[in-house]
Amino acid sequence: MRAAFAILACFIAASLVRAENHITWEITPPVCGPGQPFRLQVRIESDDILGGANQVGREIKPPRGMVLRYSGQVFRANATEATLNFSGVAPEEEGNYVLPAFNARFPSQVVLVPAITLIVSNKTGYRKEGRARAELVLPERTFYVGEKIAGGVVMRGSEQETVTGSFGLECEAEGFTFQTEGSSFTQPLQDGLGLMKPFDLTPIRAGQSEFSLSGIMLVNTGDRISSLNISGRDRPFNFRRKLTVEHVPETGRPADWGGSIGKLEVTPPDLSNRFPEVGEPIKLKLTLVGEGNLERIIAPEIPGTDTWDIALASELRQRRSEGRRTFIYTLVPRLPGDLKTPAIRFPTFNPDSKKFETVEFVSVAVKVSGNAPAKVELVTIDPSAKVGTPAAKMITGLLTPTVAAGVKGVAKIEPLAASQPFWLSNTGALVALLLATAVISIVGYFAAHPEFLIRRRARGNLRRARAAAQDAYRRQDYAAYARAMTQGLRTGAAPLLKAEPLALTQSDILRALPTASPTLIEAIFLAADGEKYGAKDPRQTIAEDAQLQAMLNTLEAQL
Repeated sequence: MRAAFAILACFIAASLVRAENHITWEITPPVCGPGQPFRLQVRIESDDILGGANQVGREIKPPRGMVLRYSGQVFRANATEATLNFSGVAPEEEGNYVLPAFNARFPSQVVLVPAITLIVSNKTGYRKEGRARAELVLPERTFYVGEKIAGGVVMRGSEQETVTGSFGLECEAEGFTFQTEGSSFTQPLQDGLGLMKPFDLTPIRAGQSEFSLSGIMLVNTGDRISSLNISGRDRPFNFRRKLTVEHVPETGRPADWGGSIGKLEVTPPDLSNRFPEVGEPIKLKLTLVGEGNLERIIAPEIPGTDTWDIALASELRQRRSEGRRTFIYTLVPRLPGDLKTPAIRFPTFNPDSKKFETVEFVSVAVKVSGNAPAKVELVTIDPSAKVGTPAAKMITGLLTPTVAAGVKGVAKIEPLAASQPFWLSNTGALVALLLATAVISIVGYFAAHPEFLIRRRARGNLRRARAAAQDAYRRQDYAAYARAMTQGLRTGAAPLLKAEPLALTQSDILRALPTASPTLIEAIFLAADGEKYGAKDPRQTIAEDAQLQAMLNTLEAQL
């Protein structure tokens, strides 16, 4: 029994020793100037580290004024040490700022990283002049529920630093929806000194809310840029604003207002044919252009008239960034002569003037030829009905009446519902309408959720990169294999990180693949850059094709 207790005691002691962690950290520079970028490295040594940490940074709450972003980790298989890397920007005021303790979650344990103090002092001699900077572009006014607010982040370079890209744009704002604009993550500025990333912000409820936007811009200080040289390139930014949101006022609101908010204009109506015949369908295109919640606009209603049958046929879908909505109507003239299409009013609320405004689609002159449908008098289904009785009716029809056999003075017309051509034509029209409605719904859904299209496009590009890698593998073209495989990793990880593929580094790939081998990732990047930077022979990586293919499979499954 004593031996058993002794063995148990030794086991517990060994467990306690295994659970003991050694944690150190380093801030570069050790003392920061106000607004100065810095790097934080947290080094964790433990026998229980069996893999890379997951969801690093989710629990970190930096003090107000400090920007801190997780930028990757270094973990080598069968090692007992992991290094967590962070990029940050010091607050604008002097003082000692305490970063609260946070958890680092490893597969085998959760490591508590103690509080870390950042010292900010003007005595460092640091000056912000001549450095790249990020600026928030957002209107300074009251916003309205349902309004689409066009904003952006402008990243400007300097003579000493050049902005080469950005990634990781994140927004925290209760009561708002947030969406980045454009297929490319960054766009060159007109002056060529920096980059701009536009975004849309839409309030969904009234009241006051704090808007927080953060991200990382990639900066080049003149050194050669490659996957081998990423030190000092990433620089976080963070913006905070108090936003006030109100409901659109009811005073002066038109009865036919459909929720449009913005500054809109109309283009001249586009008519497919200005010389139709009676009963010949023509297409009328109505286009709204400008700034506002165009995607939320309901098609203007055009009621039928004595001279026109009118129906909404479809909508011409445009890209979100084009700032326009086009609706297509089918018009059928009832009468011949010189006609005009109906004029259409469209009310909208201007958030700048805080007033309702109305734009109008003007009428278009149309010359209609042909004859109007003949009037069919004294029509009855009952052959025994007499002329002038209540059973006889006056109707206007499009079919030529036939006289019933044995009945004089009474016309007989076959009901349309009993006509085979009627059912054939209308069934075809109904099927076409249902198909058009389904197509419009699907297109509309993807337009409102562009992330699905982005991921679908990424899957296609990943599969093409995989095919190129397999072709290079068969040809034993090692350098081409490494380039194709690196392209596949970047393409697959980009939508997951909401970044541009070319902007991703080794550490970014590890963020998307936390269980992947850092050594193998580093090797494939080195091999891909071999021709440009004289790296090692890429033949060393082609032998790890199975592992690399597994990484691509993991990324594709997440898309």
